[in-house]
Amino acid sequence: MQNHWQSEVWRLAFVLLLGWVAGLLFGYLWLFLFVGLFIYALRNLYNLQRLVHWLSNPLDDNIPRHMGIWADIYAQAKRINDAHRQRESELQKKLQQLHDSTAALPDAIIALSGQDEIQWFNEAAGQFLALRYPQDVKQPLVNLFRNPAIVRYLQAGDFTEPLEAPAPGSQDRTLSIRITPYGDGQRLLLAQDITERLRIDQIRKDFVANVSHELRTPLTVISGFIENMGLEESECVNHWRKPLDLMEQQASRMRRIVEDLLLLARLEGHVDEARRELVDVAAIAEQVVADACSLAGDRLEITLNIESAKQLMGNFSQLHSAFANLTTNAVNYTPKGGVIRVTWSTDENGGYFIVEDNGEGISKEHLSRLTERFYRVDVGRSRSQGGTGLGLAIVKHVLQAHGAVLDMHSVVGKGSRFCCKFPASRLRIESG
Repeated sequence: MQNHWQSEVWRLAFVLLLGWVAGLLFGYLWLFLFVGLFIYALRNLYNLQRLVHWLSNPLDDNIPRHMGIWADIYAQAKRINDAHRQRESELQKKLQQLHDSTAALPDAIIALSGQDEIQWFNEAAGQFLALRYPQDVKQPLVNLFRNPAIVRYLQAGDFTEPLEAPAPGSQDRTLSIRITPYGDGQRLLLAQDITERLRIDQIRKDFVANVSHELRTPLTVISGFIENMGLEESECVNHWRKPLDLMEQQASRMRRIVEDLLLLARLEGHVDEARRELVDVAAIAEQVVADACSLAGDRLEITLNIESAKQLMGNFSQLHSAFANLTTNAVNYTPKGGVIRVTWSTDENGGYFIVEDNGEGISKEHLSRLTERFYRVDVGRSRSQGGTGLGLAIVKHVLQAHGAVLDMHSVVGKGSRFCCKFPASRLRIESG
C-alpha cells in the first residue's frame, strides 16, 4: 500500500513536471500545468465512476482491473465485501436456525412491531390463534383478536402477570398469554395451551372439596361417640381413658384439616368474595392478639401496635382466618420468654399487617415452599403442636383474593417476620 501511494505521488509529480517543461517550451506555463492536472483529475474521476459502478453489484468476476493506488482501493473494497458477505451468510444461517427452532415449539409465538402489527408467527400460533400466512402478516393484532380481555391486556402495557383467555374461535380451549418487550418498542407474544392443566387442576379441587365434605359427617359421628364415651365414669372407660383422649385429639385434628381444606376450596372458587365489605383490620388484630394471648398464657410477651385507622375492602372471615393463622404460628414456634409483635400500618403505597417474633426462625431453603399445602419445616414438631400444614396456604390464597402479597423474612435463631402487603386501592377511611 505504501509503495503504491509513493508511485501515485511520483505519477502526479511527473504530470506536473511534464506540464511545466511543455509550458516553458511553448510559453504557456499555467495553461500546460492546468491541462496536466485536468487530465490527471479525469483519470481519477473515471476510476471513481468504475468503483461506484462495481460497488452497486460487487461480484468477484466483474471487479475492475487497474494499477497503482486504485488497485489497492479495489483490493480493500473486495476484502470488505467478502467479509460482509461472510457475516451475512452466517447471520442468515443463524436466523434460519432460530426460525426452525421456534417453528418447532409447541407454544404459539408472534413477533409484534411497535404498533402491535404481526411481523412473524410460528405454526403453533396459526393453530392456537387461527392466524393465516401470509394474509395476517402486517395486520394489527387487535383487528384479529376480538376478545376484549386481550385488547385491554395489550393496551394496559403491564405484562408482569400472564393473561388467561379463551382461544380465538375455540371457547373450549384456554390460553395463557404472556408478552415480552424487546428491541426498539417491539413485543413478543407467547401463548400456551393450558386447557388440560386447568381441567386437571379443577378435578383436583373438586376431589379435595368433595372428599373433605364427605369426611365431615363420619368425623362428626366418631367425635360424638368418643366425647360421650369420655363422659362415662366406669371401670371400663377409665381403663381406656388414655386411648380415648388420643382418639379425641386426632379426630379433632382431622376436623381442622377438613375445615381448612374446605376453606381453601372456597377461596379458590370464589375470589370475588374479597370485595364485599369494609373490614376493620384493627378490630381483627385486637381479636387475634387476644386469642394468641390466651393460647400462649404467660409463656410469651405479645404486643399490638395499631398505627392506622384505615380499613380494607375485603372479606372479614377470610382476613380473620389469615391473620389468625400467622399469629398462631408465631405462638407455636416461639419458645418460652419470646416476644411477638403484631402491627397494622399504612402509607401511600398500601397497608401492612405484620407479625414478628424472635423465635426459632426458618432457614432460607424452606421459605419459598412455606405456602405449599401440607409443607412443614419440622413435621414432628408441627404434628405435636396440632398443625395441619395448611395455614400458610390459606394465608396465600386469602391475600391473592385481596390483591395482596405475603413477604417472608426469617433468620435461624433470631426469628421471623411475615408481612401482608395490601394495595393502596383497597384502603378506605371509615366515613361518618
